[in-house]
Amino acid sequence: MTNPTTPTDLPWMLDDLVEVPHVVSVVVLSTDGLIIQKSTFMSQDLAEILAAGASSMYSVAAGTGRRFESGPVHQVVIEYSGRTLFIAAAGQNARLAVLCEGDVDMGLVAYEVSRLVTRIGDYLGTGARGGSS
Repeated sequence: MTNPTTPTDLPWMLDDLVEVPHVVSVVVLSTDGLIIQKSTFMSQDLAEILAAGASSMYSVAAGTGRRFESGPVHQVVIEYSGRTLFIAAAGQNARLAVLCEGDVDMGLVAYEVSRLVTRIGDYLGTGARGGSS
């Protein structure tokens, strides 16, 4: 019998992803841009900025996909001049944002992100937030 992944395993799993060459920071966020978990050495302030931005970018991609009947978003990749940002669906109502240096092996990061999402997707989901009255 295998041991299921527990939510307390999430921080070290994110830190393992940061160990991939040229990966800088990792944040798991809710669809509304709130931090679920971040890599250990990332500051809270930067994690909040990354989570909010990743949520917005993923939302734009999803809206565009709906307009063109493209189906759900699996991953968004943004290449800046000095960094690359990967944003992936990571369970129900959750996203995984991975910020990398510009010279990262994008194939390797995409593979590692996919592995991580598969391993812990059940624990990355967050319940839907209730609306305010």
